[in-house]
Amino acid sequence: MDDKSLGYTIMIITIACMLGYFVWLIPGHFGILGAVDYSIWAIKIPVILAMYMVLFIVLWIGYTMATTPPPVPLDTPLDLDTEFDFDDEDDEEEGEDE
Repeated sequence: MDDKSLGYTIMIITIACMLGYFVWLIPGHFGILGAVDYSIWAIKIPVILAMYMVLFIVLWIGYTMATTPPPVPLDTPLDLDTEFDFDDEDDEEEGEDE
């Protein structure tokens, strides 16, 4: 399935979900009797899901903060010459070419 047909499929499914949700939210206006008691769930379920999404994001941020090691302090200078000795490698390569 290429991107264009996948995009149209997603659009059609989304429009169907939007219409279904609208009918579920206001069932009395569409002649669906007996479903009026359940229409409150059309509001409760999305609110619960949205709240859980927000709480999951906060949980994820907390987990990331708790498990990430602390950064190197900025007041300690980095000694890059001892960690990465690029000058010796460059000198050896130049010596081989001569």
